[in-house]
Amino acid sequence: MSGCQALPTVTRTGDVKTIILGEGAAGQEIAVNPGDEIRWVNEGTRFVEIVFNDPLLDRHLSCKNNLGGVLTPGDTARLAPNETASICFRDAGFFRYTVRMETGLTFGQINVPGLIKVEGKSGEGTEPTHAHTSDRTGATSASFQ
Repeated sequence: MSGCQALPTVTRTGDVKTIILGEGAAGQEIAVNPGDEIRWVNEGTRFVEIVFNDPLLDRHLSCKNNLGGVLTPGDTARLAPNETASICFRDAGFFRYTVRMETGLTFGQINVPGLIKVEGKSGEGTEPTHAHTSDRTGATSASFQ
């Protein structure tokens, strides 16, 4: 596995929210605080892409991992099975993204919209959020299955 899999479930400034990407698709909306890390994990058997719709995304981030690269635009993560990507937002706001999933169907690809709501003031995030937590580590598991 690559990405942030070996990292802790709590960052210095907040929680880690994990979004599991599987074989199926369902829309996803997640609320976080500035400083929280959002981590996508591809548990499916096909490639997926996470594409942000904001061309100025980097201005709002305090960290990113596996987002952009040599052959991938800076606002896109292309994940093979068992790969991860993650980002941390510095600023409050609404950030839309699309998960593009390859399928075995005739049309070949499913596009699923997602929304990250970063609540609170910019620079906050020292208090972890538990609004969507599923276990005592503070990790959230949201699923596209």
